[in-house]
Amino acid sequence: MTQLRMISVLTVLMGLGGLFMSPLSQAEQVKHAKTIKTEYQYSAKVVCSLLRPHQDGTLAQGTYRTAVNIHNPTGKRISVAAKVALARQFGSESGGFDVAPFKEVELQPDGAVGINFFDIAGYFCPIDGVCVDFAFLEGFLVVKSPVPLDVVGVYTARHTDGDVESIDVEAIEARQVRETVKIGTAEPTRAGGGKRVEYPRKGSSAYGGKEPRQMCGGIAEFPCPEGKKCVDDPSDDCDPARGGADCSGICVK
Repeated sequence: MTQLRMISVLTVLMGLGGLFMSPLSQAEQVKHAKTIKTEYQYSAKVVCSLLRPHQDGTLAQGTYRTAVNIHNPTGKRISVAAKVALARQFGSESGGFDVAPFKEVELQPDGAVGINFFDIAGYFCPIDGVCVDFAFLEGFLVVKSPVPLDVVGVYTARHTDGDVESIDVEAIEARQVRETVKIGTAEPTRAGGGKRVEYPRKGSSAYGGKEPRQMCGGIAEFPCPEGKKCVDDPSDDCDPARGGADCSGICVK
């Protein structure tokens, strides 16, 4: 009888303990998105032809590249947020990936970071399980910060074949916009995982009437879909055998 009473008491205590512990356990499982309080906004123009030289009539035919450099002039470590907003045709309906989620970048005192065209394209993989393969990307890189920054855009262009022919450097002015932004929670997709779409769509003049190539590899390590593998792109000047560790490639069967 004494043993039965002790078992009953322990059972009750364990049940009460479960009542007290359950809310805590559930609370620990909830992951809240990180937020950053910002006061300054920078909008840097972005023009990138990624998979093929640009063929569309919106800009002259050629190859365009954009890089944005961000410098923290203060003496303290800060976190800034950045997103990409696509420039769609005037009057067209908005799509599901016109504006990418914010990503966080930490800057040490007097530190700087560069965002190149592969990084910019990487903002759109995945969004709701969809990765975007860009033939041409045009829009804005929007940077939000709690302190004033030095933000500079570097733009280069050349003909379809050949070395760089023009370069422009533009300092981006700040706009004071107080806002608390939420950092996106998208994770890089696995190789062969997630749906992929072309932008612009196949058949667009941006491809010059040719089948669009699917970019892979690079510093962002873009994966290929199942059934394809990533090989070096022979049309570029980046050679993995000669120190090009971050060369982008193309997906082939």
